[in-house]
Amino acid sequence: MPDRAFDGSKLRDRRVIKRLSQATLAEGLHVKVNAVYRWENGLAAPPPERFPAIAAFMGTDLDELFPRTESPNLADLRCDAGMTQADTARYTNTSSPMPVRAAEQGKRPLSDQAVTALAAAYHVTRAELLAAQRRSFGQPEEPKEEPSADGARVARKLESLRTEVYGGVAPSDAHLASEGNRKSGSTVLTETMVRALRAGEVADPEAAVLEALALALDMPLVYFQQDHPEVDALILSTRVVRNRFTVRVARGADQDMPKESWDQLRDFIGETMVEILADEENGSPA
Repeated sequence: MPDRAFDGSKLRDRRVIKRLSQATLAEGLHVKVNAVYRWENGLAAPPPERFPAIAAFMGTDLDELFPRTESPNLADLRCDAGMTQADTARYTNTSSPMPVRAAEQGKRPLSDQAVTALAAAYHVTRAELLAAQRRSFGQPEEPKEEPSADGARVARKLESLRTEVYGGVAPSDAHLASEGNRKSGSTVLTETMVRALRAGEVADPEAAVLEALALALDMPLVYFQQDHPEVDALILSTRVVRNRFTVRVARGADQDMPKESWDQLRDFIGETMVEILADEENGSPA
C-alpha cells in the first residue's frame, strides 16, 4: 500500500517551529506524551488515519508533512479522511466494516451505492474513488478522458481566478459550495461538485451550477459562459482592481485622501467601465 511517508524528525522540526511542546501536541491529538516521543525518534509511527489530525493541529498541509509518491488506493483515501475501517459502516449502511475491508483487500468491490456514499465521506469524486478501488485490486489505470469543451473551459476559468485574482490560493471547495448555495438561495453545489468542476470532470455544467459558482466567486456569469480572451482579461483585471480598492478602504487608506478624491476615483472607474461596455455593444472589439 502506498502509505504516506512519515518522518519523525520532520514532525519534531515542525513542532519546534510552531513552539509546541510534546505534551501540548499529545494533548491536542488525545495520545500519550510517550507516543509523540516515539514518533519523533523513529521508534514508532502513528496510524495513517491520524495523519490528517496531526497536520491540521500543526497548521500544515497534509501533503507537505506526509508526502505520497504514488496515487492512493481505497485505504489511503480512507486514512486521508481520518477514518478507521469501523468508521465507514455508518456511510455504507452496514452493521460492520466488512464491505470496505473486503474492497481495500481487493477481494470484493464496493456496491455502487457505497461508492457514492464513501466518495462524499472522503471528499473525493466518484471517479477518484473508483480509480482508487482499481488500484486496491491491482488493476491497470484507465486512460484519462479529456475534459469536454464546456468542462475544460470552466476548469480553465477557475485556474485563472486562482492565479490572477487569489494569488495562487483559491477559496476551498467547501467554502465555494457553501457561499454559492447561500447566495443563490438553493442547494446546487457540493464540495465534491466544485472539486469536479476544477478538474473539468463535469461535461455539461447546468446553468444553475454555473450561476451559483459565479455568485460564490463574486464574478459575472458571462465569465464562465464565453471563451473570449479579451473579455476574460477585462473581467479579471476589473476584479483585481476592485479587490485592491476594497482592501485599501478596509485598511483605512481612504483616510489618507479627501473624500472628494475618492469620489472622483470611483466615478472615473465607473465611467471607464460604462465606456468599455458601450464600445462592446457597438461592436468595437475584434
